[in-house]
Amino acid sequence: MSAQCELSGPFGMFPNCDSIGASLFLNVVYGVGLLQAANLIADGSELLLEILSPGLVGGLLLPILGAVPDAAVIVASGFGASKAEAQEQVAVGMGTLAGSTVMLLTIAWAGSLWVGRCDLNEHGVAIARTLTHGPVAGLGKTGVTVDNDTKLNAMVMMSSCLVFLVVLVPAGMGIFHDMRVDLATAVMALVGLAAYCAYQVLYPELQRRKISAARARHARKYGAELALSFGASVGGILVDGEINVAALNTLFDQFDADGNGQVDTHELKGSLTAMSLTLRDRVVTDADVNVWILEFDKDGDGLISRPEFCAGMAHWVLELTRAPGFGARTPPLGRRTSTHVDPVTGLVSTRSERRQSISGLEPLLGATTTDSEVLRRAEEAAAEEEEDDDDEADEADEGKSPTKAQIIRKSAVLLSGGMALIALFADPMVGAVTSLSKSLGLPSPFFASFVLTPFASNASELVSSLYFASKKRKKNISLTYSQVYGAVTMNNTMCLGLFMVVMYSQGLEWTFTSETLTILLVTLVVGCVGASGKTFKTWLVFPVLAMYPLSLAFVCFLDFFVGLK
Repeated sequence: MSAQCELSGPFGMFPNCDSIGASLFLNVVYGVGLLQAANLIADGSELLLEILSPGLVGGLLLPILGAVPDAAVIVASGFGASKAEAQEQVAVGMGTLAGSTVMLLTIAWAGSLWVGRCDLNEHGVAIARTLTHGPVAGLGKTGVTVDNDTKLNAMVMMSSCLVFLVVLVPAGMGIFHDMRVDLATAVMALVGLAAYCAYQVLYPELQRRKISAARARHARKYGAELALSFGASVGGILVDGEINVAALNTLFDQFDADGNGQVDTHELKGSLTAMSLTLRDRVVTDADVNVWILEFDKDGDGLISRPEFCAGMAHWVLELTRAPGFGARTPPLGRRTSTHVDPVTGLVSTRSERRQSISGLEPLLGATTTDSEVLRRAEEAAAEEEEDDDDEADEADEGKSPTKAQIIRKSAVLLSGGMALIALFADPMVGAVTSLSKSLGLPSPFFASFVLTPFASNASELVSSLYFASKKRKKNISLTYSQVYGAVTMNNTMCLGLFMVVMYSQGLEWTFTSETLTILLVTLVVGCVGASGKTFKTWLVFPVLAMYPLSLAFVCFLDFFVGLK
């Protein structure tokens, strides 16, 4: 170990170096550790959404878990050091708080608008999954449209930032070191957290949408796997990467019990139940049936026609097979050997043997959907909507859906792993940011942590926002912005409350007026835009993005020209 480095952090095993190169390298290493922690917590939370109903747990647990990485860095910045060191390092906590909020409200907000933009109709409403204007020509003719609940979430976010006034008003009066102010701000912020969680419990629309999206993804995946399994007996649904329309028509025949060319809910559930018992022993629920109806029934008559079935199923199959890692996690159909005990005869058969038992099926005679029409509609759907399998790429295909207990265990492992990584890397990250700030000659660790830490602790939220926005649909865009507003609300309540607890516990002096004014300004500006209407035109991308560098410039101006420091 060089003379410029020392060991610190948990177990005294994490180096902290003063040179620029070594310090920058350690920031990357510890940042990757926090990034992995945030991803594990996000994955564990996603699993919980499959089994939790909106309400007490969904309203309390999930928002708090999302804020844990930032909160851990904030707490680590002020504890475990002398008062003098804490006064310096707590700037890392404020930089994390401010940087996280500003990044979400500028880069995530504007990026989601850009990737999710669609053409606007004559009423100024975005036309889902339609983009014909170029980047320049479409600045005023394209945009996104959200729902009323998203506007309400923007208003809630703005109201949460008023907590900053509890500490800003005394600071404006020259009171910078009053523990009563610190305590009052901490209490108000945590009361705001309790109020927000109560709001989530009483008005859990965001959780409902998340749960609905997660269940729909699993239903689509399961339906595609059924099609691939049964389609193997009639030449395969996919042949050299192309849809076998004859096989789709034969599969439709299995669902259309009365042969009238339409599949109703009773026929759909009966066929799914029979196929599930044959291949997977899975219990088919009404929720599964509803997903099929919602996804396939394009004319809204409550029935699935042959063209609707063929186009919808082709899209599902393409969506599944084009997902990253599909070939690696799904063994070839012929190699699956899980067994099934017939409940009537008691005979044991392998899955391959059962598949051969339906090999005598023949394509349905009569009206069929043409190859070109099915392929055209399926390819359009696949191009318009990217596969929703990112969260499923790591799931092993065990031949049956995981039970509730299995989901809870896996979620617990992921969440525990994330918490463990945070416990290991939060404190070393604070030290590394502080050292890098000193080696670069920055006036405060705030500036380095403003840029570096949020991209580690909030990377999963940023990627998730851009991914959902890329769907170019109103419900996805609404979910994207609701997540952003919700994350900022947690910063303004939980993270601010913990920061003020650190200030109170260590007896530190308040030196963050310019930083909190910046948070307040950015939150109110973007919040007003989000609450002013339901459609945002693409040209808003540029002023909102510009607020990110301008925020740092504003802090410098207030600190070194106005003299607030």
